[in-house]
Amino acid sequence: MNAEIILYLILIPTLSGVLIFLFGKKSRLFSEGLAVLGTIITFFLSIQIILLTTRGEVLSFFHEEFRVDALSALVALLVTFIGLIAVIYSIPYIRKEVKEGLIPPEAIRSYYGWLMFFFASMLWATTTNNIIMLWVIIEATTLASVVLVAFYWSRDAVEAGYKYAMLLTVGITFALFGCILLYSGASPHIPNELDPLKMTEIAKVAGKIPKSIALLSVVLLLVGFGTKAGIVPFHTWLPDAHAEAPTPVSALLSGVMIKVGIYAVIRTVLILYPFYSAISLLVLALGIITMVVGVLMMLLQEDLKRFLAFCSVASMGYIVMGLGLGSYLGIYGATFHLLNHSLMKALAFLSIGGVIYATRCRRLSDLGGLAKTMPITAFTFWVAALALGGVPLFNGFMSEFTLFLAGIKAGHTWATVVAILVAILNLAAFVHISYHVFMGKRSSHLENTLIREVPIAMWGGSLVLALLCILIGIYPQVVYPFLNEATKAIFTFIPLP
Repeated sequence: MNAEIILYLILIPTLSGVLIFLFGKKSRLFSEGLAVLGTIITFFLSIQIILLTTRGEVLSFFHEEFRVDALSALVALLVTFIGLIAVIYSIPYIRKEVKEGLIPPEAIRSYYGWLMFFFASMLWATTTNNIIMLWVIIEATTLASVVLVAFYWSRDAVEAGYKYAMLLTVGITFALFGCILLYSGASPHIPNELDPLKMTEIAKVAGKIPKSIALLSVVLLLVGFGTKAGIVPFHTWLPDAHAEAPTPVSALLSGVMIKVGIYAVIRTVLILYPFYSAISLLVLALGIITMVVGVLMMLLQEDLKRFLAFCSVASMGYIVMGLGLGSYLGIYGATFHLLNHSLMKALAFLSIGGVIYATRCRRLSDLGGLAKTMPITAFTFWVAALALGGVPLFNGFMSEFTLFLAGIKAGHTWATVVAILVAILNLAAFVHISYHVFMGKRSSHLENTLIREVPIAMWGGSLVLALLCILIGIYPQVVYPFLNEATKAIFTFIPLP
């Protein structure tokens, strides 16, 4: 029965999406209600799954075609938790878009229907044990979300959607070649009675894969899944997609979807770490380059959503850096930052979404002095800014500090110094943005605009995320059991040399 939870986790959002498309045209409330109900059920299922896996259980279903360990459960929990907050947030947000004529009323059904399919595809990606199916589902997450990226059908939105679809489809094709190479190199060494497409079986014989095939597959996998994760130089789709999508979708893209790309890298690339040390150095270098490019581009942005998009690039650099260190502490830090970034970045996007909702502005020069009229939104964004900036007593500091310690302990002092400098620049950029938007002088652009705090459906979820960022920053032990089991699950998956 426990194993069948995996199937329910995928089927419920899929069925919700189908029902929304079939019957949602009759009532807006049906689409909204079914989306909320579907995400609530999957959220509670993911809680049950992570409690089981934290006790050391590994759930499998259908002859291990579906397999969930503690890492899978952690990513699935993030998808359902951020997804639930985003769906509730969407109700007043999308209603106002309809009221102001930005989208037609019939688009509500499409929005929630595709949103549920998007959730289902991400959850499927975290539960499959088939390497080719992993690629198929990662591509499915793109197809399910491209309509959401181009949702407004303006010139910029359509361009962003087209760029998103083309770059991710082309990029992920490299991952297909990498998966095929990995399978072809491993299959001669896997007994006939076992399935050579299962990642668990490929991992067991990873050391027997010929060197040329192994190294070429790693490069292809890093290009393919690295594009999905927003790793430099494969990140160019990310700023446009994050900026033009509806804000709840931006929170999902940055908060969880790019983590699914990281999850795929962990499952496929890390199994070759024990046999070729050059791979971990390559991953480490990619992480450092990604964080440097991300933070430098942040400093140049006037558009707040593009600013947050490049912040996601920089944060992916920290996660990839931790994976590149290859040690227990490094991978624990990467997993920790994956969790924290999901919370911090979803919070930042939802807070900025509140600003856009109230002012219809997202350019820095058009904003200022909003703290008096939007105190809750100001508080939640300041929490996100300080957490993403790595200030002590916030969760971002704890995971970044873990990565710094791991870098020093692994002997990569140069990488640690660069990471610390990036953190300082990141904090400076966020303090500047936060002060200008909320504490600065009211912009002349908004002098005649009546500005109010956003509805509780929007700030309620943001407040929960803000409190979690503070709680984990003050008492990180609360997430240690989940992170420890997830890290052990990664090392269990990696074969001994």
